[in-house]
Amino acid sequence: MLTRTLPFYRFKQSEAGATAVEFALVGPIFLLLIFAIFEVSLMFFASVNLDGAAIEAARRIRTGQSQGTADPLVDFKTSLCSQLDTMINCNALFYDARIMNNYTSISLATEYDPVTGEPITYGFSAGTRGDIVVVRLMYSWTINTPMIGAFFENTSGSNKRLLASTVVFQNEPYE
Repeated sequence: MLTRTLPFYRFKQSEAGATAVEFALVGPIFLLLIFAIFEVSLMFFASVNLDGAAIEAARRIRTGQSQGTADPLVDFKTSLCSQLDTMINCNALFYDARIMNNYTSISLATEYDPVTGEPITYGFSAGTRGDIVVVRLMYSWTINTPMIGAFFENTSGSNKRLLASTVVFQNEPYE
């Protein structure tokens, strides 16, 4: 009877390979956590970059520089794309500029197209002196790290997060 249980007893007491087994259990979770931190950091960097580009492009409208060109929309988009980092595709950017009657009528809610799931934009109108203007930029960021999308995605199952930046201002009395 003792000879039968002896190999199992030795196997139970052996610690050879314990580190490899422990790493096999903990390693994937650790790597997922590292990738998640990296991805979220990139997403927040892209969001800050989008905010900076929105502020700079909106400044051209506020000061009348865009309105003074032949095509204010082309000037706005050129200014916007020159400020964006390479991780944001300027051609995939959603944007609009709207004139508002007063500050209390401003609605910043983002509406989505029920068919495509993309945000609805309302065109481009830079306005004139003294107009209240709302400039919105939106970019759909694809989340690549598995299981992280469930925590950050806007639409369930899409693995995409809508990064948005809004600038509200009153145009200066430019000439």
